[in-house]
Amino acid sequence: MTTSKFSRYTASRIFWFLFGCGLGSMGLWSGMRQNLIGETFIGVGLLLLGIQGLLRPVVLSRAGKMSKEEMTREVSIGSDVLHGALSLAMAASLLVGFVLKYVVKI
Repeated sequence: MTTSKFSRYTASRIFWFLFGCGLGSMGLWSGMRQNLIGETFIGVGLLLLGIQGLLRPVVLSRAGKMSKEEMTREVSIGSDVLHGALSLAMAASLLVGFVLKYVVKI
């Protein structure tokens, strides 16, 4: 994994990392403290969002000017398989968490 791309869009990377990890850690801590499985899953999903945002940040100022493939190649750290696995794990964790929290209520 190359670290030279970390210097590109550093503010966006830090924002998404702190956003995901901040909300995720609060959700994870709250879920474990109150023994709520749904809240714990949501916290894990948000932690994965923070990691995804660090490795492949969303840069809104450049999104309209470049194609998605060109933007992804320019700022992404890690392989497409890694990002696909992170995205699937994040989506599954959030979906299961929301269902458990709001539908099943556990």
